[in-house]
Amino acid sequence: MSAYVGLLACVLVWGSNFVASGWLDQQFTPLTVPALRLVFTGLFLLAAGLTLHQLRPVSKRQLLALAVIGVVGTLLNQVCFFQAVRYVSPTESALIMAAAPFATGIFARFLLHERLTTRMVVGAAITITGVYTLLSADGHRFHTSVGDLYAAGAMLTFSLNLVLIRKLSDDLSPYTVTAYGTWLGTGLFLPVSAIAVPHPVLAHTALAWLILALSGILSQGVAGLVWNRTMQIVGAAKSSILLNLQPFVAMAVGYVVLGQPITGGQLLGGTLIVFGVILASANIRGRHFHFGLPSVPQ
Repeated sequence: MSAYVGLLACVLVWGSNFVASGWLDQQFTPLTVPALRLVFTGLFLLAAGLTLHQLRPVSKRQLLALAVIGVVGTLLNQVCFFQAVRYVSPTESALIMAAAPFATGIFARFLLHERLTTRMVVGAAITITGVYTLLSADGHRFHTSVGDLYAAGAMLTFSLNLVLIRKLSDDLSPYTVTAYGTWLGTGLFLPVSAIAVPHPVLAHTALAWLILALSGILSQGVAGLVWNRTMQIVGAAKSSILLNLQPFVAMAVGYVVLGQPITGGQLLGGTLIVFGVILASANIRGRHFHFGLPSVPQ
């Protein structure tokens, strides 16, 4: 249960991050936000590693694998994510990310040989129905645009990165995978950002910089460490089911922070999402209902 609490906390942070990123993109030059956010994340991970004595050397083979994670999970993912929020709303970006469990399950099936149960498939289908209900309730229909393609790219790179991290975590600690992957990805991303935006526009308010720093530290630093650790217990495919809660979180945060109204159809869609996540993530045996965590050594 503690593992699922950790995963849910990560989803709450990531769902809120869609709204925060959309707002930050209006305060800074595009691509400047992810570049600066990665710097804050990298500094946080360095400070955490030095404080907790978690810095460990890696082999050349492991460094190459970590570089792949840096390219996929940091460079490509951040470019796609922040380009997506430029063209589509935070909620729509989160809705497209709802396909992540299917993509993660497929990647995990072939790369990790994880089993997809019938309950997981049915639960995922219910959540997708909830996602469609949520989107339709706002008067929109699925369509293909530049923003949708970027959001799909962010979803695919995120899903593939989860599986790659899970595979590499058999040999390295969650901190090592998260930190090295972030540092290598940041080292690749900063030159790309500098070339694409040679004269960036920076925000002049303390609030914007505070939200930027918290966005990087919480979403990529803290949440990344927690997710990578708990994913070792739950598994990549099952943990990714919880990602379907992101549209619901983005909708709720948009209502609280931005005052965006919530309709009855959106509430119905959110209810279906939550029900589908519970169904996909839980085991039911007789009269007992519990979240299915495999036993692990203490």
